[in-house]
Amino acid sequence: MSSEKLALDEIIPTIERVKLTIETLKQELDEKQALVIEKEKLLAEREEKLNQAQLSQQQLEFEYLSLENEFKKISELFNELSTQKETTLDVKQLLSIYIALLEKVFSGKPHAKILYLLHGDKSKMSREELTKATGFSAAIVLHSLHELARAELIEYNEDEGKAYLINRIY
Repeated sequence: MSSEKLALDEIIPTIERVKLTIETLKQELDEKQALVIEKEKLLAEREEKLNQAQLSQQQLEFEYLSLENEFKKISELFNELSTQKETTLDVKQLLSIYIALLEKVFSGKPHAKILYLLHGDKSKMSREELTKATGFSAAIVLHSLHELARAELIEYNEDEGKAYLINRIY
């Protein structure tokens, strides 16, 4: 019996070491599982971002194709005009001129919104109506009206405070 007790006394520390090893391995396994879950979440987020980027790329490709078609139309129109008038401008120069006009002369939004409104149901609108409809300040609307009048796209009567569309663009 004393030899059995001695054998048990030797086995108990070994069992304790094995228990500690198992607990350590369990903790490591739990940490690894937590890392795997975290990595899976990151992977799912990246896949979602990739899908969004692919959708965005498809939209940009579609817009590019439509712009390319528009540029082809402009090029064809330009070619017709250039053969009639025998001008030597190329399409790139013509587009540069249009871009400069849009950026520098018309400053984009207020002018376009005013023209869009005048192309709607009412081709005559007061400055106050245009200010309310566009959401721009009265000063910006007035400035835009004067610039559009100088470009001979509209007629603006200062006394009446009314803008009239001269020619329909579309």
